[in-house]
Amino acid sequence: MGFIENYDISVLILLTFIVSLVAISIIFCSIKRYEIAIAMILLSPWAHWFFISNVQESVEESMTAGPGTYVRISMVALAGVIGLFQFLKLKTSGHREVPLYLLLFGVFVLFALLSTVYSIDKRYTFVRSTEFIFFFCFLLGFHYWLKDKTRLDKTLNIYFMIMTCGIVINIIALLLFPQQVWWWRVPERCKGLLDHPNTLGAFCMLSYPVLMWKYPRLNSAGKVLILFLFCTVLFIHILSGSRASLAASVFGFFLWLLIQNKVGLNSFAKILSFVLIISFSIVLLLQSKPRSFRREVSDITDLTGRAEFWRGCIQLVKEKPILGYGYGVGGKIWNDPRFYRSEQFLWAGSAQSSLHNGYLSIAIGMGFTGLLVWLSFMLVPIWRVMCLSPCGYKTLIVVILFQGLLLNFFETSIASGSQIITSLVFWLFLIIAGRLPFLLSPIQTDEIPAVSPARTTGINYAT
Repeated sequence: MGFIENYDISVLILLTFIVSLVAISIIFCSIKRYEIAIAMILLSPWAHWFFISNVQESVEESMTAGPGTYVRISMVALAGVIGLFQFLKLKTSGHREVPLYLLLFGVFVLFALLSTVYSIDKRYTFVRSTEFIFFFCFLLGFHYWLKDKTRLDKTLNIYFMIMTCGIVINIIALLLFPQQVWWWRVPERCKGLLDHPNTLGAFCMLSYPVLMWKYPRLNSAGKVLILFLFCTVLFIHILSGSRASLAASVFGFFLWLLIQNKVGLNSFAKILSFVLIISFSIVLLLQSKPRSFRREVSDITDLTGRAEFWRGCIQLVKEKPILGYGYGVGGKIWNDPRFYRSEQFLWAGSAQSSLHNGYLSIAIGMGFTGLLVWLSFMLVPIWRVMCLSPCGYKTLIVVILFQGLLLNFFETSIASGSQIITSLVFWLFLIIAGRLPFLLSPIQTDEIPAVSPARTTGINYAT
């Protein structure tokens, strides 16, 4: 918090008063309209990105949290307080019990906080686990607030608007602020107004499904705009040079077609044609080797050091398989003299560096115990939504969840609570997945339907 030292005490007091007044106002308004809290949590990554400067940093500077981090955490904490109020208000006014998977989720975040006791980086473990608890409180309130299809549509439209605005802002920045959007470390790769080209790639990956979901719900002019946005996202995605998110996006397209189309010869022919077209396009893309996809290694499909990371992680997990080294310690494990490389940031023993695999990150932080709990509560909502008949809502949710699960093999994309946008969106949609069978039911109930509503009633939920 060294940046605070530059201000006079009277200025800080005034600033604290103004911030407190704004926070109280937001809490009051959000309790009445939870959509404000949803928008705030989705906008929280932008608070961090806004303060990112596209200049070369030393290892020490890159390890220091800036003002954007504090603003983002404050937004998440505020959303958590709002969520807790919402939960208490709705829980006391109804009889709906907290589902088992959310109880397991709560056990996981409490376990993360308790891991501070034995963590190899107590400061980061405490801060990150506390932030995750606030985020969990927001999700708990969101679960109770999300009681009908109208509120589901409001949530998805908020998500659509924020992602659309993000696309437009990055395109404008690409035209007006080229010195800010091209990454200083690799000038051939575009990062937009985000913090890293891979983050921009992940942002694009999360945009495709909601654009496809919105497309059939608009008139002709709206559909043309969606097609333009889709092409724009693909363009900046290629400029980012993010290979893992591009592969996850292609996987998402295939999954979308498989869920939306009934089994039959015509649908099979469509899917096969689409697969062949996409595969041919990817081959041409890789053969042409755009500058954004070039790496120091000669092979464009190389994992750029990830395999060495994973081998080191597996070795360390075997040494502490039960409880791990503390939640969120990340690259702090490379402080071990067997791995430490002071001249390279990713190997310099900093908790701010990623392990480039979310599953190993959980196992490193909380051992196989934490990984088992994490997988247990995550699989229940996924199974619920997978059992539903095909519809636009199911397709959107399944694609986003499975894209996150796939990307998590190559990046720490869904293992970090609300710290990064892929994780934040994943957990938000996981809550929607758990509630979707009830939201689509003609009779609102808190009992899990024995058979999906679309199969029993014949109602079309595609729109």
